[in-house]
Amino acid sequence: MKDMGKKGWELVSVSSNPLSGSHIYFWKRPLGNEISRALPIDSAMTEKPFQKLPKTVGEKNRVSKLDKEYPHNFSQNVSVSTYMKFPEPQVVMVVKYRPKEGCFDEFRGELYKRDYPNCIARHMGFNEQNEFVCVSLMESVDAALDLEGVGTNWLDSVDRLLIKYPNGSRTESFSGPIWGWFPNFENLQKFDNEPTAFTVIIVKMKKPKVEETKDLILNPSKNLNKLFTCVAQYKDTEDTYIHIGLDTLESRIDANEYFQNGYNMLIKDLVVKEDSREFFSGPEDFVWFNTKYLKK
Repeated sequence: MKDMGKKGWELVSVSSNPLSGSHIYFWKRPLGNEISRALPIDSAMTEKPFQKLPKTVGEKNRVSKLDKEYPHNFSQNVSVSTYMKFPEPQVVMVVKYRPKEGCFDEFRGELYKRDYPNCIARHMGFNEQNEFVCVSLMESVDAALDLEGVGTNWLDSVDRLLIKYPNGSRTESFSGPIWGWFPNFENLQKFDNEPTAFTVIIVKMKKPKVEETKDLILNPSKNLNKLFTCVAQYKDTEDTYIHIGLDTLESRIDANEYFQNGYNMLIKDLVVKEDSREFFSGPEDFVWFNTKYLKK
């Protein structure tokens, strides 16, 4: 599997069969630079203390940091603005978990105390339905493959805490090669101590407008998000993309705002809104950073 990444192929998505335990990998030739170098598994890591939120999150809720930190031997309080020192991510994975009733806090602790040596960064939060969503940004296809394998083993250890989906899967997930990565370093520094929120939207493009839409969403000058925007291919599709935006909590751009006013209101005429969906939009609860890159 890893030889595919070294030959310049890009991982589009990973589908699992819960009955057989097998996995199917979808590959495409790279759109730009080759992504073949895997992250080492013995690098140093760090966490940013997570923000304490009520179980039901409202628009006007202020986010305060929890005084108690999980007992790790890593540095704390790594700044979001350190993104300028990280490599440009090439692959993104998005995963949603549904804890059973009464298991929210236990699962939250298990999720946040994990190590993620395969990732550059991992942004995590939960919504009003108490569903957790994790966005993993990775440097290479090999790192994505490693993360998928490690994640499967970890899921076995928390199986008792999760509600399974109708198909038997313990998660809802998707991945894809990143088409565009647009961090706003000035705002990442300016709003470094502000509560943040992130939104994940799966967007279906109108078939005659695919290239026009790509020209728009891959133009950084028209990117309205406060902190960063990530645009990636959705699974093995040619006309659907993943939009991931990190904003300040007060300026969060959810799906409604995105489809109405995104890119100077130009996006709404290029996409099929009824075939698109908001996968997640809510406050960011925890961020994990790989400090290996800070030592360079």
